[in-house]
Amino acid sequence: MTKDAIWTRPCQALGLDGAVNVRVVKSCSAMRKDTRLTFRTPSDLKKDMEAVATQEGRSMAQICEAFLRAGLEGYKKEGPKFLRRFLGRQKSTS
Repeated sequence: MTKDAIWTRPCQALGLDGAVNVRVVKSCSAMRKDTRLTFRTPSDLKKDMEAVATQEGRSMAQICEAFLRAGLEGYKKEGPKFLRRFLGRQKSTS
């Protein structure tokens, strides 16, 4: 298989109604995950992320990666202003 080959694999997700949904997911070998990122977070944030994952029928890893990528794209567009906006909110709520 070439570096840019795309293959499909079944992916199961437990829906809100308890039913198992199976869908085919396309994967690209060029996007392999080759490292771990581990950090601690407040339990309310984790619960909110788990709710999003359940609602979207995705894994926590997929949701975390999506939010990290979206945040990084926002930072690339707006620079430090983007980050300060969120860190300012975090200070005011703690």
